[in-house]
Amino acid sequence: MNDRKLPNLERALDDELMKNLLAVSLRQPPDREENFLRQVRHRVLKYTPGKRCVIEYRLWFGDSRPGRVIGKLYRKNRGQLIFENWRQLWQATRGDGEREGLGMPEPLAYLPEIGMIAQSAVAGRPLAEFVEHADLVAAMRCVARNLSALHDSAVAVGEKKTLDDHIKKYCHPGPHVLIESCPEAAPLVEHILRRLAEDKSLPLAPICPVHGDLNLAQIFIAGDLAFFIDFDGLCLSPPALDIGNFLVTLQVHFGSASAALQNIFLENYNARRSLQMLTGLRAYQAFACLRRAVICARAPAVADWRQQVRQLLEAGSAFLENEN
Repeated sequence: MNDRKLPNLERALDDELMKNLLAVSLRQPPDREENFLRQVRHRVLKYTPGKRCVIEYRLWFGDSRPGRVIGKLYRKNRGQLIFENWRQLWQATRGDGEREGLGMPEPLAYLPEIGMIAQSAVAGRPLAEFVEHADLVAAMRCVARNLSALHDSAVAVGEKKTLDDHIKKYCHPGPHVLIESCPEAAPLVEHILRRLAEDKSLPLAPICPVHGDLNLAQIFIAGDLAFFIDFDGLCLSPPALDIGNFLVTLQVHFGSASAALQNIFLENYNARRSLQMLTGLRAYQAFACLRRAVICARAPAVADWRQQVRQLLEAGSAFLENEN
C-alpha cells in the first residue's frame, strides 16, 4: 500500500511504531500495570490513494480487554487543522442538564510525526445497514436529535462556505465533466446551475456548524443515540446543506419507502429547530442530486450510469421547479 502522497502510510501500518506513538499521544501513565500499552494490532478500514487512510487500532493495556482507536492519516499537514476544528466542536457540544450533547467520536490526539488524527471509536452500526422499518423509524428520530444538536452548537468552527464553494468541492472537477461525458444531460445541468445562481434566498439563510457530507455510512445508531463520524467537511454553512443531503441520500437508498422516513426526520428536526433553518432546502437538495450525478459520470460503477445521471438531474430540477 505504498503511496508517494501519503509518505507516512508505511509507518502508520507498523504496529510496534504505533504502539510507541499512541502510548505517548494518549498520555497513559506508565506507572500502573493496567495503563501499560502492551500490544497494538491494526486493520485498514478505508483507503483513498493520495488522500487519506482510515485505520482501526486494537490496543491491549495491561491485562484488560482490548480497546479501539481510529486513526485517520492525511497528506501533508491537513490533519492538524481538521483536528483543531474537531476539538473545538467536541468541547462545545458536550451537553448539560438542559441541552443534549452531540454524538461524535472524541478527538483524542494529533500525531504530528505521521500526520494522523487519533479518535475514539463510536458505538452502534451504520445506518446504511438498517433494513427493518421499525428500526429505521427510530433511527430517523435519533438522527434528527443529533443533527439539531450539531446545528444548535454555538461555536464558530471551520470556514464559512457558500453553495458555490460546495459545488467546487463536491462536484470536482466540475459539472462540465458531466456534460462532456453525457452531452444529452447538458440542458438539465445548465438549468440546475442557472436556477441555483438565481436563488436570492441563499445569501439570507442562517449559518451554523454543519457536517458537510452527511450520508448513511457516516451515521451510527446505538440504542436511542446517533453518532456522526467523518467531520472532514465541517464548516459554517446553512443547515439546509446537511438536511438536503440527508434527505436525498434517503431517497436514493430507500426509493419509494423514503417519503415516510423523510417526514419522520423533518418532523423531529423541526420540533427542535426554527423553520427558518430550512431556508434554501430545495436548492441544497438539487445540489445533492447534481453532486451524485457528477460522481456517476466521473466514475461509472454500473452499466446504466447514464440513466442514473438523468434520473438524478431530473430529480434535482424538480426540487427547483417545485419551490414554494
